[in-house]
Amino acid sequence: MKQAALNTRTFITIAIQGLVITVVVSSLVLLVTSSGDTLEQVRKHLNMRTVPLLALPIIISWTCNGLRFWLMCRCIQQPIPLFRAWAIAVSSEFATAASPGGVGGTAVRLGFLKKSGLSFVQGGSLLAADVALDLLFFLLIIPFALYALLHCFSINTATFSKPWNLYWLLLLLVPIGLALNHRRIFQTLEKHPAYQKYRLKGKLRLGLKKLKHSLQQGRNSIVLIFKNHKGILWVNFALSALQFSARYSVLPLAILLLGIPVNPFPLLVMQGALYMISMLVVAPGGGGSVEVLAAVALPQLMPVHLVGVAILLWRLFTYHFYLLFGGMVFARTFKKLM
Repeated sequence: MKQAALNTRTFITIAIQGLVITVVVSSLVLLVTSSGDTLEQVRKHLNMRTVPLLALPIIISWTCNGLRFWLMCRCIQQPIPLFRAWAIAVSSEFATAASPGGVGGTAVRLGFLKKSGLSFVQGGSLLAADVALDLLFFLLIIPFALYALLHCFSINTATFSKPWNLYWLLLLLVPIGLALNHRRIFQTLEKHPAYQKYRLKGKLRLGLKKLKHSLQQGRNSIVLIFKNHKGILWVNFALSALQFSARYSVLPLAILLLGIPVNPFPLLVMQGALYMISMLVVAPGGGGSVEVLAAVALPQLMPVHLVGVAILLWRLFTYHFYLLFGGMVFARTFKKLM
């Protein structure tokens, strides 16, 4: 029981650190990008009553994720209640946001499924199936997103009047650089007192080892699911597409609330790249890298003086909301299952 309480406190501690870091960096971005026109534009276009509606795509995304859990558990004859499947989905999303590199999401998902009657092998097989469907969705959508991205920067309109600059390449070069230097980054982090205090090295290694083992052991289960439940897999794929479309719609909607029509496909590429960066940085909330790189990229698609406002709205619902509301669901589910 003591170990369980320690794990809970660790998640909460890292979540608070991430919350503070992202709030500070978002505020600095807002301060740097704002001008005399910012407040006037916000008053003119942004209706504060509609801002909470940005939580709706997140809730849709969580609901799709929970339905995927529920359907796949039924495929392997291990049904769980629908609300519990939703709670596990939200809890794993919280743990992903509140852990270095997002590895906590896998550990929480497998742990909660284990307490719901599924073995680690079964949970790992479902995880592998979900990851495969997610990758399939992104492989299908990336060509259209890249085409829209190149098309946007080939049109000289008022909205895209600024010439495309090479800073956008950071969205591709940064994750590549982090991946190539991940060993050096980890060696530097190992010397940090907080890294040693919370034994993050062992937890990361254990989480990755369990994930690798589960993926290997789950191959036969995936083949079995595909042979016997093709219809459910197609439904799962449709839910995956809706899940990520809803999640990545928050930024375009936030920009639209500011009175700026924008093509959502380039933003899909940007958000996907920023998500990879936040995982590779191995710091709470991406260590502010998401906000800084978004502030570099977004001026290509919208007026600079509204970039900070858009980032603040976006991160409020795609990160802070995950920590606050998701944290409450996680705490309730943890208390009930563990």
